[in-house]
Amino acid sequence: MYAIVQQGGHQYRLAPGDRFLVDRMAAEVGSMITLEPVLLLGDADGSGSGLDAAKGARVAAVVVGHRLGRKLRVFKYKPKKRYRRTHGHRSRYTELRVEALLTAGQPLPTLAPVEAAPAPEVEAPKKRRAPKAAAPKAVEPEAPKAAEPEAADDEAGDAGFEEV
Repeated sequence: MYAIVQQGGHQYRLAPGDRFLVDRMAAEVGSMITLEPVLLLGDADGSGSGLDAAKGARVAAVVVGHRLGRKLRVFKYKPKKRYRRTHGHRSRYTELRVEALLTAGQPLPTLAPVEAAPAPEVEAPKKRRAPKAAAPKAVEPEAPKAAEPEAADDEAGDAGFEEV
C-alpha cells in the first residue's frame, strides 16, 4: 500500500518503512507526527484505493533527525563593471520514517518507550603527578652599590673646563 502526501509544497509517494527528507519541521527527534492531507491511497492490485479512500486518511511518521542540505554558492557577475557578489545557501531538512498509513478513524500507533540503557561505569584514568622540580639554588643578594659623589658645578655651569 502507498500514499501520496502533500507536505511543504511538495508531494511524496510513501509506503510503510520509507525514509524521506522534508523541509525543516519544529519537531523533536523521536516524536510521532501525522502528515496530512493524503491526496491518494493506492494498492498494488488497485483495491481500496483512490480519492474516496484518501478522505480522512493520515500518514504516521517518526522524526529520525535533522540534517543540512548541500552547500550552494550563488555568484553574480557583470562584465566590465567591477560587480561581483557571492552568496551562499544551505537548506535545512528533517528526516522522517513512515510508520503506518492510517485510514479514517484508525488511531495513531504507539511508539515503544525508549529506555535509556545504563551507561557502563568507566574508571577514570589515574592522574599522574608531574615530577617535583629540584629546589632552586639560594641566590645571595648583591650588596647595593655605593653612590658616586656628584661633581659640584661651577656657578657658570661649565665644570671640568679650564679657562684658557
